Amino acid sequence: MEQIEHIFNEHKANDNKEFISSQEFEIDYIKDYKKTYTNKVKVFDDFTKKYYEALKPSNKNSLISKYDDEKLDNLVNKLGHDIVMISGDFWGIQKFIFDGLVSSSASKILRSRSAMVQLITYVVVDIIKSEFEDSDSVLFGAGKFLILSKKEDAYLDKLKEIQKELDRYFLENYFGQNGFLLSSSVTTKERLLNQINNEEIKDDLLNLAKDNDRKKYNKFTLTDIEDDIICVDIFKDAVSDDKICKFCSKRAIRDEDCCEVCGNQISLGQKLTKKRYLKIYNTEQKKDDILIFRYKYQNYYAKFFDTKIEERENIFDISSKKYNGVSKWSLNSYVAKIDNNIKTFEELQNNSQGLIALKADVDKLGDTFREYYMSSFKKFNRLSRELDFFFSDYATSMMEDKPLYTIFAGGDDLFLVGEYKEVIAYAKELRDEFYKFSLNKATLSMGLVMFKHSTPINYISTLADEAEARAKAVMKNGIDRDGIDIFGISMKFKEFLEIEKYFEEIVEFLEVNKVDTTTFYYRLIEISQMKEDINQNIKNAMWMSKLNYTIRRNISKENNDFDIYKKLVEMIEKYGKKIQPTVFLKIYENRDKSKKGEK
Repeated sequence: MEQIEHIFNEHKANDNKEFISSQEFEIDYIKDYKKTYTNKVKVFDDFTKKYYEALKPSNKNSLISKYDDEKLDNLVNKLGHDIVMISGDFWGIQKFIFDGLVSSSASKILRSRSAMVQLITYVVVDIIKSEFEDSDSVLFGAGKFLILSKKEDAYLDKLKEIQKELDRYFLENYFGQNGFLLSSSVTTKERLLNQINNEEIKDDLLNLAKDNDRKKYNKFTLTDIEDDIICVDIFKDAVSDDKICKFCSKRAIRDEDCCEVCGNQISLGQKLTKKRYLKIYNTEQKKDDILIFRYKYQNYYAKFFDTKIEERENIFDISSKKYNGVSKWSLNSYVAKIDNNIKTFEELQNNSQGLIALKADVDKLGDTFREYYMSSFKKFNRLSRELDFFFSDYATSMMEDKPLYTIFAGGDDLFLVGEYKEVIAYAKELRDEFYKFSLNKATLSMGLVMFKHSTPINYISTLADEAEARAKAVMKNGIDRDGIDIFGISMKFKEFLEIEKYFEEIVEFLEVNKVDTTTFYYRLIEISQMKEDINQNIKNAMWMSKLNYTIRRNISKENNDFDIYKKLVEMIEKYGKKIQPTVFLKIYENRDKSKKGEK
């Protein structure tokens, strides 16, 4: 068993030399009694390295991986004196995943759209590498990449041509709602090696970031695109409303009830849940393989299969299972299934009061990334890979056998939906595991919104974004983040857990005394709101009297050895309206029990 120390130890040395429990790697060895242990398989590519070699330090005193040391140094030395840094940014990802999608069919296509973002990014990287001799990617993930290439005389013209073809593809297929921005900056071997070796040489990377910012204001250059792509009647083949795709509402149907693009994505979603291995290729399409991208006259496809094959190039294990010698890429993040078919949102809700959508990401991560980006390629790359590992692989493996659906997981954030009790339980577990992962040096904030299975998914995403933003704005003792926003009420996550613990004792007493009623709980919500609004209306100062009256009316004095009044006053006085989400969850739980005939 190998344990690998990680980047969160960089700022403050860890005297105890703690390790990430989620990154213990079991590596297969062949035992040679005459010599020593040797690795069974050596495959040198980015996705395998994310699992082991990319995290294994160069030496016992280093946090930076041997693989990154060797890859970056070898690449820079190979490229010569003048080097071009090419960055890519898939913009409009939210629209790509959610826009036009109705909830009744969302479960069939959401996860595949998220995976398609990563597949398209991979293909764009491959296209650029094929156009620039000896180039290679040094960063990849979450719709972004960074490629190093030798400087060619006409490199800008070549990049413009690639950008033109990308623009044409996204306009033709996605109507300009999303696309790829390519940016570039020139550096020298000496400056880049200094940068790699942790000396602060900032100008070249700043120029790259500035070029990207400029291009965000001019995402498409329409003068280079043919009129028949810019001006197109997308419904010309739809003779009636029922001939419009019911998944995106943007195109005429091609097969059964969906357009060609959505049909492709549905097929991808089905294969993601059932197959373990993926191959990406750009030769002639094989039957049932999935089209990923068209570039000029070349198509890129995804082929899925169940068993490991001998080929190595562009072959990935997309499952969350243990590494078995095939490059890992966690594309098929967990979704709940019935008989190997993805559950619909209606089936996820089942007999529950509703579903909850959860969005979570790392607090203040941008500051840390900017610091590393300006000071060290290797540390930046290392942090990026470790976070992607946590969210794309480890966090989704925690969902298995639970009624949850991963919409996207990777980079530094997570978006999922599921039965409300299961999502709450998962949120607490996720927070605990992330604290272990970050050695308490980073926090998560989460936004949770409840919805019915018929609610439009785009609307759900917007509400979850707003809830997450409110959670990140939570302040206590001058310290922000580590927040949770649920049912529109924000608090520190620690407060949410404290209230839950308080309330468990109160509920136990109420259940024994048969006062565990919806009416009583709604009265508690009303009284907590009065406490919150004392400054708005003097009558709200009567909240303790109203609470006393409510208790006396429902609980006889001889049965109140617990002193429920004192306990409730203490809770409401300390937390005010922050108790409401916990009380609402209890109301929903009681309704579920009643619906199922439970006592």
